[in-house]
Amino acid sequence: MEIVMIKKLGCGPCKMYEPRIKEVAIKNNLQFRTIQGEDMPEEIRPKYFPYFYLRKDNEVLEGWAGTNERKLSTVLNRHIQNVKL
Repeated sequence: MEIVMIKKLGCGPCKMYEPRIKEVAIKNNLQFRTIQGEDMPEEIRPKYFPYFYLRKDNEVLEGWAGTNERKLSTVLNRHIQNVKL
């Protein structure tokens, strides 16, 4: 399973939240990678940054935007047992 973070150049919340997402990924044995929003085709680029996808076996389980810890916890708890935050 992996967390994919879509970030934008110059995005303050993206820079501030990336270390936190990396930490959560490591604690839960998840892979983590980032994609620059500017490198994505416009028709699939998210409107809000940072944007996250939780993926498993090349399938998107869930996507969410923003830096809300409660949202992160809710999403991970739906898909992972004994989540460590």
